[in-house]
Amino acid sequence: MKDGIRKMMLKKRLNLEKSLYDKYSILITERILKYLNDLNFKSIAMYYPFRNEVNLLSLIETLKNKEILFPKVKGKDMNFIKITSLNDFEKGNFGIMEPRGESYNKEIDIFLVPGVAFDKKLYRLGYGGGYYDRYFSNHKKGFLIGVAFDFQILNELPIFEHDIKMDIIITEKRILKGEKI
Repeated sequence: MKDGIRKMMLKKRLNLEKSLYDKYSILITERILKYLNDLNFKSIAMYYPFRNEVNLLSLIETLKNKEILFPKVKGKDMNFIKITSLNDFEKGNFGIMEPRGESYNKEIDIFLVPGVAFDKKLYRLGYGGGYYDRYFSNHKKGFLIGVAFDFQILNELPIFEHDIKMDIIITEKRILKGEKI
């Protein structure tokens, strides 16, 4: 079930026209910035876009007064590393750009989390490796912001006990909020 959804959504995302990809990424970035303006935070974890994930890299410059972290995969685990610019990356596992440096050992306030699909209950479907689920089962979650194009939002996903739920999801069209927001 999850694999079928994954394939369908990845195909849809990879087929997104370049001009729409750029336009939607800009709109989503602006919505995130507007949302972040109301929050008090010191650190924020992001991701390097892979396979047409929403591109948020312009936030590195905009949020340079914050501690900005990116994920790095090592074996079955993922940790976060502080970066200061786009020069702090190298090609890592799976061909994904990863940060160079030491693991960040403090609590992270906000996470911008990519996904292959999300649902209206704020659950996330990733690539299937379980990296985010494992990370959040071993670390304090912070505030979780799911980041997606609107077509990636489904009514309902098949959910398992270990699946994590976002606090909000931001797309180019809307912000989906959980009960506690």
